Amino acid sequence: MSKSLTNQTNNALQQVIATKLARAVFAGFEAMFAQFLNITLGAQSRFEQQKYHDVQTAMRERLQVYEREVKNVSEAVRVIAYAELSCPQTWQLAKNIYGDMVQNHENKPIAHTFFNSTFGAIWDDKKIRTVHLFVLKAKYRSEPRSYENLVRRISFKDGFNHAVKTLITRQAFRVPFSHLDADLQALQTTLMAGAKQQCKQVYELINLNDGFIEYANSLFFRNKACYLIGRCIAKNGDNMPFAIAILNTNKGLKLDAVMMGADQLSLLFGFARTYFMVDTDQPARYVDYLSVLMPHKKRFELFNAIGFIKHAKTEFYRYKVDTTKNSPTNFKYVAAPGTPGMVMLVFTTEGLDYVYKVIKDKFSAPKTATKAQVKAKYNFVKQADRVGRLVDTHEFRYLAFDLSRFSDELLKQMKAQIGSSMVISGKALILKHVYVERKMTPLNLYINHCSNKALQQVMTDYGKAIKDLAGANIFPGDMLMKNFGVTRWGRVVFYDFDEICPLTDCHFRDVPSAQNDQEELSANSYFDIAENDIFPSQFKVFFSANETAFNYFNCEHNDLFLADFWQACQQQIKSGFLPDVYPYKQSWRFK
Repeated sequence: MSKSLTNQTNNALQQVIATKLARAVFAGFEAMFAQFLNITLGAQSRFEQQKYHDVQTAMRERLQVYEREVKNVSEAVRVIAYAELSCPQTWQLAKNIYGDMVQNHENKPIAHTFFNSTFGAIWDDKKIRTVHLFVLKAKYRSEPRSYENLVRRISFKDGFNHAVKTLITRQAFRVPFSHLDADLQALQTTLMAGAKQQCKQVYELINLNDGFIEYANSLFFRNKACYLIGRCIAKNGDNMPFAIAILNTNKGLKLDAVMMGADQLSLLFGFARTYFMVDTDQPARYVDYLSVLMPHKKRFELFNAIGFIKHAKTEFYRYKVDTTKNSPTNFKYVAAPGTPGMVMLVFTTEGLDYVYKVIKDKFSAPKTATKAQVKAKYNFVKQADRVGRLVDTHEFRYLAFDLSRFSDELLKQMKAQIGSSMVISGKALILKHVYVERKMTPLNLYINHCSNKALQQVMTDYGKAIKDLAGANIFPGDMLMKNFGVTRWGRVVFYDFDEICPLTDCHFRDVPSAQNDQEELSANSYFDIAENDIFPSQFKVFFSANETAFNYFNCEHNDLFLADFWQACQQQIKSGFLPDVYPYKQSWRFK
């Protein structure tokens, strides 16, 4: 056989295999999306039946869909590709074919990410060139599209109150409202007052029976509530976004609160909250709409909020690359502010709202955990109901950085502490495994420069954070203030997970009384201590450096120093009780 004929045969074979690879990945993407949507479709029914434990189960199941399908497709691809599995040219061809297949797909950006995930799962730690991935090129970045088919509008022509009533009564539920007229009056009054304060144009047109209400067709479900998202719009385009919280009580449905303006909505879509379930097969368009309501929110934050956490990572990487390119060259990565961790090396850069956390090669005493155990803790948090008190994390493998952006001091520190987790290749520094978290002010630093009033508020919220976590069956482990952060809203959130565990795994005890002076003065423990024994009375040591802070905390939360409190929490959890956790201030709730 001639050489040219052999080449033709090889090219034809490569085309066939690449086509099959592309088709297999596309079939996997469609299967993943269908499973994701099927779980989401049950959200309203679970809400109406008050099956809140099923809500949490469904959330965990949905988180597993993506990885499971990537694994299934990877196994199929290994069979299909056979000898060509590690052939870069075959994968490049498969990528081009796949790109054509999804070119006009409604969810093209998420389909691109699924291809990237499959490719990464197969190539793993081999050198991955971006030419094989749908990431940075402009043609892979979707432009905002029309969301007209996702929203409906109600004119103010028959009066604002009529429009608000129509907005609520259009929502279809199996459960009736218990006191709809009173709820509507509270909603109408609050929206009017909010417009007067936040958007004068909307307020003026409300009084002139002009303008309209726009709302999303799909409800947003999370935990025990559902949310109706939309905005009041004036003719000139001025608008006031809103989110109406609806609860299902033993007496029926009730309107519980309304959040108004982009800042208040950002609380609802915050980084310490569980993901929404939104009944839509057009998630990217919903992100486009949410971006209009909350223009300060990044796209990756919004994809994350509605459960598309893998694509959120793709969007974050683009954001990271863009911000690096657009920032001054003297903006260097440096060690993050706060007390250096025993388990993690943490770094950030000026102007960035995020920190990077890498597990150290060797942990400082007295930490004895392994890297695998720390990863398991972070995975536990990913699956948990974060109740607004656990920062969300993105886990990356082989994340590349511009080497020139690292300060000499940080680079030296990294080589000494995380040398096995990093690779320097040309002008790039590559981290084999890294977590990305939202940057916050460490609580131990915050209390040193805040006002006395702010100190009292933050210490009160610190105790509330611990209690909220306890109600969600989460024990932080190490409750030192350096492991908690303060958000721009003054809210306290936990971010150090290496000792976190289910509350029901702990054994809370009072310190036994000493039998005599010799036991009392002994340097060694005079009683047996098991690995999971915890003594709440010793928590007071967390405040040893700040007496004022302790006094404020103790005034509101001295029950946290009693074993009885924690044991009672455990009994509630074992009985199936789920506490109410609201993603908005109590003062915003309707009376």
